[in-house]
Amino acid sequence: MPGSRGIGQSFSISDAGATAAQHGDADFFVFRTDFFFRYGPTDRTELSLDLPYIRNEIRTEQSDEHHRDEVLEGLGDIRLSLKHFFVAEKKLQVAGIFGLSVPTGKINRITRASYIDHDEGGRLGIIIPRHSHLQLGTGTFDPFVGLEAVYRLKKGWMIYGSVVANLPFYENRYGYRTAPNVNLAVGPAVSLGKSRVILSLLANVFYSGRDQFRGKDIYGLGGVVDGDLGVPNTGRLEFSLQPNLSWAVNKNLTLNVNLNVPIYTRIRTNSLDRDVQLTEQVGVFLGMSWHF
Repeated sequence: MPGSRGIGQSFSISDAGATAAQHGDADFFVFRTDFFFRYGPTDRTELSLDLPYIRNEIRTEQSDEHHRDEVLEGLGDIRLSLKHFFVAEKKLQVAGIFGLSVPTGKINRITRASYIDHDEGGRLGIIIPRHSHLQLGTGTFDPFVGLEAVYRLKKGWMIYGSVVANLPFYENRYGYRTAPNVNLAVGPAVSLGKSRVILSLLANVFYSGRDQFRGKDIYGLGGVVDGDLGVPNTGRLEFSLQPNLSWAVNKNLTLNVNLNVPIYTRIRTNSLDRDVQLTEQVGVFLGMSWHF
């Protein structure tokens, strides 16, 4: 809302599972709590601060150098943003979003050998180091931009749309560069009048390029491996549906319940450009905000 002020908290949980030939079955869980603060210095401008606390967890059927039961939790990358409403009419609202992600989340150092599977390690005659791929951030200052629009129809109906692009543009201190990604959401919403409840159903598309790693070449008795590569299990295309419920309990307190229902997800598994379909469970998002 243009010119609003408020604080809020949201909690989310999601689960993804994949089967890799070298590593067996692995389930990945993400538990995330966001504390956000918003302030509207003018009728058309809103400043926000997002403080995420993240818990990443892996559960495996069989442990090895690549995957094992492990947990990494802590503060993620803080996000600062400015939203400006270029159009703020009763029937149509259009806002631009400009922001920066600050590298406050912990990152683990990973070497080139951490991306080699067991068969390739055996061919090279090297020992794969025990390592963790879990990260709480990107390790870089990453700008992001977006656009939001709401078009109001009759009898409480409206059409909502948004697009947000995260634009990492350099490598972190360990030679890892997170790929740019874009998220598009569009769909209908309806206000149920005196109940102060808004229901919406959004179609969501998420696309991410492939992360890049710049490391040293690895030499073994069986040959050499290039130190630069496209990171396995990155590069993602996802289609999902997002039913949402927002309830304005009173003029200050709003509660939100959002679901993310995956329809189709594919990731790039290795440097041979082989794709695999990822099995994901429904994500649950609970939120509460206080406006003043």
